Amino acid sequence: MISAASSVRSLLVYALVLPMALIMGYLLASPTDLGTWAMIAIVLLVLAAPVILARHHAVLFLTWNMTAVVFFLPGRPQVWLVMSGVSLFISLFQRALSREHRFISAPSLVIPLVFLAAVVLATAQLTGGLGLKILGSENVGGKRYFMLFAGMAGFLAMIAHRIPEEKALRYVGMFLLGSLTNAVTTILLFLGPGFYFLFLFFPVELETSFASVGLQPDIIRLWGSSVAAMGFFFYILARYGIRQSFSLKRPWRAILLFALLAFGSSGGFRTFLVLMTLTFAVLFYLEGLFVSKYALTFGACFIIFCALVIPLANKLPLSIQRTLSILPLQVSPVARFDAQISTEWRLEMWQIVLPEVPKHFWLGKGLGISRAELDLISEMSRRGRISSQEVAMLAGDYHNGPLSVIIPFGIWGAIGVVWFIGASLRALYRNYRYGPEEFQRINRLLLAVFVARLIVFIFVFGGFYADLAVFSGIVGLSLSLNNGIRKHVPAFVPRPVEPHEGFELAGAGVRAFVRSS
Repeated sequence: MISAASSVRSLLVYALVLPMALIMGYLLASPTDLGTWAMIAIVLLVLAAPVILARHHAVLFLTWNMTAVVFFLPGRPQVWLVMSGVSLFISLFQRALSREHRFISAPSLVIPLVFLAAVVLATAQLTGGLGLKILGSENVGGKRYFMLFAGMAGFLAMIAHRIPEEKALRYVGMFLLGSLTNAVTTILLFLGPGFYFLFLFFPVELETSFASVGLQPDIIRLWGSSVAAMGFFFYILARYGIRQSFSLKRPWRAILLFALLAFGSSGGFRTFLVLMTLTFAVLFYLEGLFVSKYALTFGACFIIFCALVIPLANKLPLSIQRTLSILPLQVSPVARFDAQISTEWRLEMWQIVLPEVPKHFWLGKGLGISRAELDLISEMSRRGRISSQEVAMLAGDYHNGPLSVIIPFGIWGAIGVVWFIGASLRALYRNYRYGPEEFQRINRLLLAVFVARLIVFIFVFGGFYADLAVFSGIVGLSLSLNNGIRKHVPAFVPRPVEPHEGFELAGAGVRAFVRSS
C-alpha cells in the first residue's frame, strides 16, 4: 500500500515537472524575449508559493525598502506594493478561518488611516477617478493612488502578526537592509551590457532621473548609493546604539559609521546628510548622552573632524562637495552654484504653488492628470514656453510635504495626515518608554528615524504619496515588534505590615483553624 502511494506521488511529480521543464527549455531558446522572463518569473512564483504562504509576514518586511519591481505585471509595480496586498489578503484569510488569529489592536492608528483612505478615495472620485491606465481611464497618475493605498494596506499587514521576540533583530535587519538593493541600480550604470538584463528587476529610471537633475555635468548624483548607505547606517545604530557603536573595544563600528556617512554623501544629495545627522542627534538625546561623559568625547571628535575636513573640503569630489555645501565650508564654486540653483528652483516653485492653496482648501485637485493636459505640458516644455517649476507643479511634484497633502487632498487630507502622524508619534514614544528592555535600542532608533523623517518632510523635501509608506512602515514595525502600543504598568510595591497588624492576622488565622476543626 505504501509503495502504491509512493508510486502515485512519483507519477504526479513527473506529470507536473516534465511538462514544465519542456516549456522552460523551449522558452529559454529565446532568452532575450520579455515573455520568456515573464514566464520564468511566474514559474518561480508558483514554486515559491508555499514559502510565501508560510513566510509572507517576513517577506513583507524584507521587501518594504527594496527597489526591485515585478516587471511582468502592468505598471511594473515595486515588490513591496505587491507584497502589501498579498500579505494582507493571506492574513485576512487566516483570520476568517481561525478566531485565534487576531490582528494587533491599534485603533488609535487604524481609525485615522481609514479616515485618510476615505478622503483619498472620495477626492479621486470627485476629480476624475483613480486614473488607472490599464483600466482604460482617460487620466493618468493612478500609480500614486496605488502607492497610498499600498502604504495603508502594508501597515495593516504588518500588525496582523507579532514578530517573535527571538527574531526581532532579524526582522529589523530585513526591514532596514532591504534598502541595499537601491545600490544595484547605481552599480549597473557602471557595468557592461552583459548585466543590463538586471534592469528588468531593478529599474534605472529613478536613478537616471535623479542623476540628470544636476546642472553641472561634472557632478554625478547617485541616488541609490545614498539610500543604501543610510539604511546600513540605521541598522548599525539599531543593533548597537551609539554607546556600543563608539566603544573603544570595537573601533571598527565607528569607522564603519563614518565610512557610510562619507559613502552616502558621495551621492550628492544634501537631504540624506540632513537625515543621517538628524537621526544621530535625536538618538544621541534619547540615549541621554548630552549629560554624560560622551558629550565631551563627541564634542572633541567633532572639533577634530572639522579641523580635518575644512581645509580639505574643496579637494573632495564635487558630488561630496555639493552635499557639504549645506554647511559653512569653503567648497568649489561649481558645487555651491549647482546646489544654490536647486534651492532657488524649489523656492520659486513654492512661491508659484502657494497661491493655489486657497483654491483647493475644501476639495483637493487629486493626483490624477488628464492625458490631454499631460500632452500639452510636454509640448509646451519642449518648446520652452513653460518653466520647469510649472511642469513639476502640474505633475503634482511639489518637493514639499505639507504642499503635497493640502493641494491634492485639501484640508480633510491635512487633518487625516496630522491625526495619523500624531498617533504614530504617541505610539512610538510609548514603545520607547515602556517597551521591553531587550528592544530599547530598536525602539529608540525607530523613534529617532521617524522624528528625523518628519522634520525633513515638513521643512526640506517630501512627497505624501511616497512618504506615507515610510511613516506607516516604521510605526508598523514598532507595533509588530512590541505587540501593540505599550502602556505604563506601575510596579507593585507591597505595603509593609505593622507589628500589631501581624498579631491580629495571626490570631484570626488561629481562630479560623479551630472553628474548621
